[in-house]
Amino acid sequence: MDGIIFQHRINSLELSPTDDDVKEVYRYAGILQNKYCDLPKDEALQKITDTAIKQIFNVINCRSVYIRLPLKIFQTENPLLKKIQFGEEEIISHALGINLEQCNFVYLFAATLGPEVDKQIQKFSKINPALSVMMQASGAMFIEKYCDALQDFLLQQESKIGNTLVPRFSPGYGDVSLQVQKTFFSLLKCQKNLALTLNDSLIMSPEKSVTAFVGVKVG
Repeated sequence: MDGIIFQHRINSLELSPTDDDVKEVYRYAGILQNKYCDLPKDEALQKITDTAIKQIFNVINCRSVYIRLPLKIFQTENPLLKKIQFGEEEIISHALGINLEQCNFVYLFAATLGPEVDKQIQKFSKINPALSVMMQASGAMFIEKYCDALQDFLLQQESKIGNTLVPRFSPGYGDVSLQVQKTFFSLLKCQKNLALTLNDSLIMSPEKSVTAFVGVKVG
């Protein structure tokens, strides 16, 4: 399976929101610090949040592509930096080197909620800005929830041969530049396989999309 692009889809019903997901929406909106906080008691806020979650849930179309590649990590002359080789690509990084240091393989994936989410958020930004803000937060929650589901799926495949996964790591975090998005788009053929595009500012469209590395520990 190494070097082959695979596609993954999920029924939106598998992402039905829980109370913790609602808390995540509030966190993305800057209302709660974390999921351990109590839900706000404001009835008007609760209503608009419930509406936002339903609006987004009704239009999500969760799809992704992924590839599994052999991984090698080398020390550079700088003791803080690692050279990370996957397939024919390489990255110099401290943070990603730490994330993948005990791994032998790495997945690269691109996941999206589809274009209708962006359209709904844009529509309501003109007629109900408050609802649009909570829809933005809902979209952020759902794409992360889908990425969790995708990673669970990959873990199920790896666990059959005794392997485990490390937490995902996305371009733009730590010292890994957003320029690495171009590598994902090239390897995964995102425009062809997902209708996912990357503009000159390295912003993806649809906006509620994620790319990430997921390392594989053998044995």
